[in-house]
Amino acid sequence: MFNRLRFLVFFILSVVASMAQESGPTDTDTTRVVRAFIPSIYIDYGKLLTIPLANELKYEGGIELLFNEKIPLIIEVGSATLTPREVYANGDYEAKGQYLRIGTGVYNQWQLKNKFGLTMRYAVSKFDEVARLNSENINIDRTLSASYDRKDVSASWLELVFYTDQKLFSDTKIKDIFTIGMNLRYRYLLDYDIQTPDDVYAIPGYGRSFDESVPAMNVFLKVSF
Repeated sequence: MFNRLRFLVFFILSVVASMAQESGPTDTDTTRVVRAFIPSIYIDYGKLLTIPLANELKYEGGIELLFNEKIPLIIEVGSATLTPREVYANGDYEAKGQYLRIGTGVYNQWQLKNKFGLTMRYAVSKFDEVARLNSENINIDRTLSASYDRKDVSASWLELVFYTDQKLFSDTKIKDIFTIGMNLRYRYLLDYDIQTPDDVYAIPGYGRSFDESVPAMNVFLKVSF
């Protein structure tokens, strides 16, 4: 596990160093002025669209401070209620809580209208777990029931994130304000509060606890100032 983690850290540092040495825009516009500081806020609209279709309720947004249009400082916050049906055949399960990510990396400009980049983010989650088990749901003679209600369970992980975006409008007056984009994430679980006899199943913001690494994707709408 630790060998893979060291490789992941070394890989992103190498890529970030390489990207930082590259030139900026590939277009021929030599009059473009690079802004020293660009604050932005964004929301994950993909999670909002999937709420009616899934056994989960998720909200996520973030703040980005971009320096010299190259180095981002990213803070993301989210809230999730997960109710996967496959946990118990004879009961209900829910994991509910909040998560926070913070990270940085390097962006590069491409064709003035697009950016791409690579970042690493450290994430933490604090959540509650509730399970209600009842053997009446599986039609056996003797009624057995069990339950647990856990508070303030915590977890942490790293994320390697490939970032890409595109200006939403071509109008010169507003083209730098609205952006749509995508994050491709590779999550690597560091630690969580192991429980006995029934261990944690779902971690809000990460996924299933028994998956050491998890790929993910999210789409966002960003407003820059």
